[in-house]
Amino acid sequence: MSGKIRKPVTPRRVLGWLFRGIGALLLCFFLAITVPYAWNHPGVSQDYREQVSVTDFRDQTPGPERVRLIADNQDALEERIRLITGAEERVIYASFDLRIDNSGQDVLALLLNAAQRGVRVQLLVDGLMPYTQIGNWDFFRALAAQPNVELRRYNPPSLLRPLEFHGRMHDKYVIADETAYLLGGRNTYDYFLGDYPTNHPSRDLELLVYNTLGDDTQGSMAQVLDYFRSAWSLECTVPWFEDESLLEDAGVQQAISQLEDRFQWLKNTYPEAFQSVDYEAKTQEAGAIHLVSNSVNPQVKEPRVLYAMTQLLSSAQEEVLFQSPYVVCNDVMYDSLEQIVSAVPSVTLLVNNVVTGENIMASSDYLRSKGAILETGVTLYEYAVINNHSKCAVIDGDLAIVGSFNWDMRSAYLDTELMLVVASPELNQSLRAYTQSLLAESRFCVDENTYETPVGVTAPVMPAGKGVILGLLQIVTIPLRSLL
Repeated sequence: MSGKIRKPVTPRRVLGWLFRGIGALLLCFFLAITVPYAWNHPGVSQDYREQVSVTDFRDQTPGPERVRLIADNQDALEERIRLITGAEERVIYASFDLRIDNSGQDVLALLLNAAQRGVRVQLLVDGLMPYTQIGNWDFFRALAAQPNVELRRYNPPSLLRPLEFHGRMHDKYVIADETAYLLGGRNTYDYFLGDYPTNHPSRDLELLVYNTLGDDTQGSMAQVLDYFRSAWSLECTVPWFEDESLLEDAGVQQAISQLEDRFQWLKNTYPEAFQSVDYEAKTQEAGAIHLVSNSVNPQVKEPRVLYAMTQLLSSAQEEVLFQSPYVVCNDVMYDSLEQIVSAVPSVTLLVNNVVTGENIMASSDYLRSKGAILETGVTLYEYAVINNHSKCAVIDGDLAIVGSFNWDMRSAYLDTELMLVVASPELNQSLRAYTQSLLAESRFCVDENTYETPVGVTAPVMPAGKGVILGLLQIVTIPLRSLL
């Protein structure tokens, strides 16, 4: 009798089958969360195109809202103190990233005190954030345990929903009653808030918008609130720690005590920030203020913010100055840059130098794509002092734009993003002065390898280790560019 001799089933063979099966599943999952995104870049619907009216955006008729540019990290912290301690009915706090460092504890202490005063608090964070703060959950539990506090997470990653895996909430805003709100690019941790010691100091921007009417049914306040409600009510926006019995937990009690002590420390350290303020005197007159946003759904999105930004920048008659920490383009985004350059006499883009930029993945792509960016005709500068996280634009002498949108494919097609477009010569002047101060400390890119460096500016030196990593990532990230 002949036939194939079967090998006996042994524990070693079973483990081999198991590991191969797990490996196959992981490979399938990796492909499911990468391959579809590489080519799924939809266009903008005709309906949305018809909504974008450059004429409406540039209406300078004085409106009921006034604005102020917040460019200093310490000012940004103190404005949060003013808004949250001054709130009487509700505080809405949305942040892509909220870490329990010094400024993160400051914010949670302010929110806890507001809740203890009877103010309704709604805190919305991206679904990834809790996984980076696992050891600090007691601080969030301490807040969530308050009866008038709601915490929710936007789209926590799920292995069962690979086509929604990369949909992140990149928004950052704070709303106090119907009085005022902050909106921009600042995450909530020490890189961006306060003057606390950090190894990674960063620049960033946001706008303070003051509603002189105290009415949440009109103006940009109504737009921001409508946007928040749409994100808050999504099926993928899920509650986090809704259980008042948490107040009996010893860890939660300790966290509450720490946050209460932190609040007292804030009062003693920044007494002026706890005093009432004349927002009329602190802000500038503004005409139309429009919120531009991507869809809040967690799937691949039509690039609404990219389209609106392209139309607005292309409408300039004389000059565009804009900033993006990172630039990662597909053909549509390169075409957008070319459209802007062909329509406007002077177009200047400020990005991070790869030595100081914090996003090493996006920096590696910039090294590979820098030539293509220059070929669009844009005048390119690199800021090389510290990390610059600002996302903004100055258009001629009347428009100013500030928000969360990076000129990259993730911001265009995957993330929720917000940009405030303000018709205000005064704000335009403030933002122009800020941008020009950074340009004075930046290196002009003559070509891919040649710079003009201003007198007094030191060329950054690439650490050997980072240079090696960037070189390797230029190859590794090629199939992942749409996710950067």
